[in-house]
Amino acid sequence: AVVSTQSTGILTDSVEAKKKRPTQVQIVNGEEENSGQECAKVCSGTTGRGVTDFKPLGNVPDTDVYVDVDMTECGFAKIPNVVISVEGSSSHWRALGTSSVYNTTPTTFRVYLDNKIAGVALSLLNKRKWNIDWVAVGFTC
Repeated sequence: AVVSTQSTGILTDSVEAKKKRPTQVQIVNGEEENSGQECAKVCSGTTGRGVTDFKPLGNVPDTDVYVDVDMTECGFAKIPNVVISVEGSSSHWRALGTSSVYNTTPTTFRVYLDNKIAGVALSLLNKRKWNIDWVAVGFTC
């Protein structure tokens, strides 16, 4: 049942009505078999300006880095579709790998960045506020 508040004109749905309403998120396909659309969820986040835990990539120059992104709080039960962007205050537009996602699981993914062209060493990434902004769409059941 829908309850109407005459004075404000606001409609309030009952729990039953909300359950019957189709979800606003539709996942057409993904890495794993689809669950019911009622379990579809959009979750987004950032690694944070000035606080991202960039790590050097082995024995290569300190302009090659990676970062592991934790999305545990999203509560995905299956591997979600993830889209990323590198955000910052300087030179991030010149980096390579800024939209590439690796090793996605329901709780994490990794991003590799090649900063040679950008000329930004590991020690300067957080000073220039580089971070990973992300949006994940997946199933919670």
